[in-house]
Amino acid sequence: MEFEFLRDLDGRHRARFTMGHEALGQWLTDEVDPAEASELLRVIGIIEACEQQEFRKTYPEFTLLLTREEAELSAHALAFDTDQMEDGMAYYDDELYAGCGLDDLARVLEQWRDFLTGR
Repeated sequence: MEFEFLRDLDGRHRARFTMGHEALGQWLTDEVDPAEASELLRVIGIIEACEQQEFRKTYPEFTLLLTREEAELSAHALAFDTDQMEDGMAYYDDELYAGCGLDDLARVLEQWRDFLTGR
């Protein structure tokens, strides 16, 4: 999973991820501030210590599910009804879902928090 953090022309912090993980970039950019990153890192520690089986949090645009095996991020827009599409058409949803290991998510959250706070 490759990614980069940058500031746009307006000075807004943005995260960009490679194909298959684009949802993480949008989620970080729109929904994760330094306090939220710290809280999620705390929860990951609890799950890794086997003190909790799973954690689910609903954000305005995404739902995050953390288990001992992985982290899954899915956009609420995934509820799109594909039965009404014309034959031969495909619904592109790669930007609406991402999954990774807890250790990978923890690394991303630490780096995102540091980027936001200027560390």
